[in-house]
Amino acid sequence: MNKKRIGYACLIGPTNAGKSTLLNTIFKKKISIVSHKVQTTNFAIEVVKYHKDNKIIFVDTPGLYNKKNNTNFLNDVNVEVKRSDVIVIILDISIHLFYEDILEKIIKNTKKPKILVFNKIDKVSQEFAIEQVNKSNFVKNFDEIYYVSALKNKNINNLLDGIVAKLPEGNFDTSINFETNISKDVFFSELTREAVFKYLNQELPYQIYVKTYKFEKENRNYKIYQIIYVKNDNHKKIVLGKNGSVIKKIGISARKEIEKLFKHKVSLFLDVQTSKQ
Repeated sequence: MNKKRIGYACLIGPTNAGKSTLLNTIFKKKISIVSHKVQTTNFAIEVVKYHKDNKIIFVDTPGLYNKKNNTNFLNDVNVEVKRSDVIVIILDISIHLFYEDILEKIIKNTKKPKILVFNKIDKVSQEFAIEQVNKSNFVKNFDEIYYVSALKNKNINNLLDGIVAKLPEGNFDTSINFETNISKDVFFSELTREAVFKYLNQELPYQIYVKTYKFEKENRNYKIYQIIYVKNDNHKKIVLGKNGSVIKKIGISARKEIEKLFKHKVSLFLDVQTSKQ
């Protein structure tokens, strides 16, 4: 047993600020979906990182992406904030839209340590970064500010040091190798959903749900059976594509990603159905 630091770090930020890329960089493998489309994470992902014998439990919350989902976003995130030990807000420093008014509602009522992370620092000049910070009153809410590039793995270790310093001391058993709360079948579904994002229009994927209903393992081969649920028959036609061209691309992309991550040969069987809900 080690007497080190252990606690929850809640990751919050607008969509495409780089939360998923940050997690994937920290873990040196895919933990969360990365896409140019908004709201690619649709539930809180919990993952454990051991850093210099300390234990950080990251909670990656769904991204904020428009005015319509503010209420649900705030409710969901506030639940995670209450159980976390440190709040980490991630913003894309290369753009002007920070959603400061909404994010301030989350942090103003908590006395927990707050860290602000300006991501994508590799995309801007030092002068631009300074200008962005100086014109924002939002930064005054935070105990520390970090400038990072999740994509380039720049200043990530310093950020981890800063997060650990804000966590409470505690005992934990390092022999327990829990890494993520995502089950394998859910991970399979998320990888297929990522492929859906890759090939379909901006508005369609958020009305799509992927379910892995059967999973078989034979030696080093996986057989995965999934249903892609869509809202109506028109959406079903879009997902299938002419002569099944789109669903074929989705299947190939998802299969290759699963094979790369799990080091197994994969047979992926996809069906598209309209949702009854």
